[in-house]
Amino acid sequence: MSLTRAIAGNTVVQVAGKFIGVLLGILTVAVMTRHLGQAGYGQFTTAVSFLQFFGILVDFGLTLTMIRMLAEPGADESRIASNIFTLRLASGAAFFGTAALIGLLFPYPAVIKAAIALGSLSFLCISLSSVLVGVFQKKLAVHKAAAAEVAGRLVLFGGVVAASRLGWGLLAIVGILVAGNAAQLLLNLIFARRLLRLRPAFDRTLWREIVRQSWPLGLSIAFNLVYLKGDVIILSLTRPQNEVGLYGAAYKILDVITIIPTVFMGLVLPVLAGAWTAGDRAAFARRLGRAFDFLSLLAVPLAVGTFAVAGDLMGFVAGTEFAAAGAPLAVLMLAGSMVFWSALFGHAVIALGLQKKMIWGYAIDAAVSIALYLLFIPSYGAMGAAWVTLFSEAFIAAATAAVVLRGSGSRLPLRNLGKALLASLAMYLVLRWTGGVQVLPRVLIGMAVYAAALAALGGIDRDMLSLLLKRKTAEI
Repeated sequence: MSLTRAIAGNTVVQVAGKFIGVLLGILTVAVMTRHLGQAGYGQFTTAVSFLQFFGILVDFGLTLTMIRMLAEPGADESRIASNIFTLRLASGAAFFGTAALIGLLFPYPAVIKAAIALGSLSFLCISLSSVLVGVFQKKLAVHKAAAAEVAGRLVLFGGVVAASRLGWGLLAIVGILVAGNAAQLLLNLIFARRLLRLRPAFDRTLWREIVRQSWPLGLSIAFNLVYLKGDVIILSLTRPQNEVGLYGAAYKILDVITIIPTVFMGLVLPVLAGAWTAGDRAAFARRLGRAFDFLSLLAVPLAVGTFAVAGDLMGFVAGTEFAAAGAPLAVLMLAGSMVFWSALFGHAVIALGLQKKMIWGYAIDAAVSIALYLLFIPSYGAMGAAWVTLFSEAFIAAATAAVVLRGSGSRLPLRNLGKALLASLAMYLVLRWTGGVQVLPRVLIGMAVYAAALAALGGIDRDMLSLLLKRKTAEI
């Protein structure tokens, strides 16, 4: 099997698993928003966002470092995976324990503080699961991680449905969240142990090497979290919880969509790193260009289409009480398109080993974004947060692109990007013209129009379709 088909097959499997997980996640949000209402969902969003702040810190770049270290020729996979997992367990327990204590100092209602304390267990499970995904990506066995995620989502969805019918409150729902993520972690551990020997390990020399490779990523991520989660934290401290709920529901759609580039680039990263390590700049540039084409063909229509259906989409997903979240969603999906490209170039930075050069970019973005959040959120609320988020994501996408293109000497193919813009315009006009139709049929119509327009413009890679359909061998 060719490298292209292996990556494509794993991408399909993982995207399929993510699609099922995303569908279950959307259904879970739909039940939760209708059960908790704007204020209750705002409290849930506040607690989760507070913990996500620490979750980003605890990552410290370990997941991506594991992928990179496992991709090195002759790597001792069991030794590396065991030590990184143990390091993540120790740091996760410390950070999330601290999060629960710090939450007590914030001027939140008692129920939010309790939700933060209980939810810290859920985020510890998430952080441990995420680092194991690096093993599955290296072994091209992501179907195992996908199965574990779907199982965890099923536990969560079933629990939330039960909570809704029984009239349980916020803390019960957070407890169900803990159960779902614990189930996912347990399955990931079982699957990972079938691929390599995974055990508690403290190799001081290796830990130093892991930290040496991770700290530039960790520092970048620390800056990154300021503009990723600073909006909800500041919103929760300066605006009513019902507005936090509206923004949180809209942001949930963004979180769902941006899973796609993260999954895709997690699989492509070893290929990019391998080409660069081997000194094959032409292969690196070709693979970077193909990844850019693929992500552009997805990012552009998602952003453009959302502008036409945002209000109806939020009403359909979260209930009519949340239709007002359509306005921030339209802006957040523009930010989402930037995330597609920043995911591409952010992973490419790691493949090139240029993490240290990106620290300045994340630091500037964090400083400017936090200042803008403090300036605009108290007065403009959710819309102010959404526009600053768009600025933050656009800035980091441009900064990472500059570092990668300059460092690798590569050039991006822009032809398919232009075709995606034209096809998305045709889709947008049709979506506006069909405004009286129910939102779900409108979305399906829009997708069909985009695909047809893109095919007519020659934007679909027929060679790749031939490769996947006819099972020919080729190199990505």
